[in-house]
Amino acid sequence: MTRQRLSREQSREQTRERLLEAAHAVFTQKGFPLTSVEDISSAAGYSRGAFYSNFDDKNQLFFELLRREGESIDQEFRRMLGGPVDDPAALEEAVAAHYSRLYQGDKCSLLWMEARIVALRDEKFRAELNGFLEERYRQIAGFVEMFSKLTGTETAAPPREIAIGLMALCEGVSFAHRCAPDMVDDKTAESVLSWFLKASITARAPAAPEPKPKRETPMGKPAAKRKKAA
Repeated sequence: MTRQRLSREQSREQTRERLLEAAHAVFTQKGFPLTSVEDISSAAGYSRGAFYSNFDDKNQLFFELLRREGESIDQEFRRMLGGPVDDPAALEEAVAAHYSRLYQGDKCSLLWMEARIVALRDEKFRAELNGFLEERYRQIAGFVEMFSKLTGTETAAPPREIAIGLMALCEGVSFAHRCAPDMVDDKTAESVLSWFLKASITARAPAAPEPKPKRETPMGKPAAKRKKAA
């Protein structure tokens, strides 16, 4: 059987995918700071030239891995929040179930941990990470707003604050599960994530206290303030 020849665009896409797969494996094994462009290229079976034909540097490749993971997660949220809702309670359960399982098979959870540590020590990397995080917070906050409109509920905090909390919680639970799976087992991890998501996106904010009525005189007029003695 004759092998179909790849087009130039297909060949480049194949090279890019192999570099991404190799980088993920090397980053996970060696850590981001100790991984070089040569390490990634060699693991993928390519030269440095092939690497630089697809990425400016290893930072760009690293964030591409995180971006792809985020896009994969967002696709399901878009599907669930993409239309009219007949049963708000069922939608809430579906959203909570999807969120509560994100820690499972999370290919990039170790990379997120790595990113946080590197950011503490590398100012340039921290600036890139913060920019990337701001985009993720904006996207998640958008989903929170969509849920609120579809279900007619109010959130217990501003959507951006909820987005920050949900992302940090998912990272933390994933880390705890990896480090102590007997203590934070699957059932516990899913329960924690589901409960906190429901509490943040469906709990109504407390009502503002009503103003106290002014004290009136027997004639029905507000009492005048006493002048201070000179």
